[in-house]
Amino acid sequence: MNKKNLPLIIALCIPVVMIILVAAFIYLPSWGKKPQYNFVYMTGSNSYYYDSASGRREYVVSGGHLVYNEVPSPAPGIPPVYKPDANLPHFYLYDSARDESTEISFAQAQSYKLDASSVSPDGYTVERGNYGGGDFLFAGGGRDYNSWFIKGHNRSHKLNLKITGNNYYDIQFLGWIE
Repeated sequence: MNKKNLPLIIALCIPVVMIILVAAFIYLPSWGKKPQYNFVYMTGSNSYYYDSASGRREYVVSGGHLVYNEVPSPAPGIPPVYKPDANLPHFYLYDSARDESTEISFAQAQSYKLDASSVSPDGYTVERGNYGGGDFLFAGGGRDYNSWFIKGHNRSHKLNLKITGNNYYDIQFLGWIE
């Protein structure tokens, strides 16, 4: 090797090393720890609905189990807002290992012991996508408001969630299955 060519060889190697480092920083975190906990979520009601007979029904996790609370109509003499059965809540179990959702009944959702905290016991959160932003070199970014992600441990994975209708804003995380 000629010593005159050493600066040229170094100059050519720097971009290759940079590409390898960037690829490593992008792909290595995804090889790490994966989410271990499944969760339950609901769609189709914005967490409550008005029923012509019972007033408002609000779904919450209490004592580790899913329950609903009957909340009377806002004022006497004002008829409740009726939503057809299509807007009744639908409950889903998200399986983290298989990355898929399965619709379950309210009774099945009640049978699970749920942890309603936003962070799973293994350190993951479920979050709605947002505006990607960007910087002055990469202006624009991406908008992914209609997507949901599981995030934690330097990784983010787009979730494959089923919904009722086409409203991704009408998803409510209920809890991690313990």
